[in-house]
Amino acid sequence: MIRSVEEVLARLESLPQLRNKIAYDHFSEPQQLPFAAYTFDADTDGADDYKGVAYIDFNLELYADPRDLPLELEILKTLDDVEITSDSEYIEAERMYQTTFSFRFPYKLTTPKE
Repeated sequence: MIRSVEEVLARLESLPQLRNKIAYDHFSEPQQLPFAAYTFDADTDGADDYKGVAYIDFNLELYADPRDLPLELEILKTLDDVEITSDSEYIEAERMYQTTFSFRFPYKLTTPKE
């Protein structure tokens, strides 16, 4: 089970096609395809009555041309312990495909005292 954003990033960076090609929100320089950008938010709504547990809503945007179905499948396999929704669209102005992967996982805000 995924326990942190850092774990998600480590799993994604383990894919050779994405090594050193993932950034938070955006890159400051143009990138060679494929590459990915991610964002996340924490949500405590309904999580353990706000007592140390939150949910991380994670979004990954993969950019490729042509659409890279083998890489998309590798991402799904790498993150197979969370329920993922995905959507793909062609961005005409950029001449590339954007596939978005969205998922949620619990995150422990505090460590229980033993």
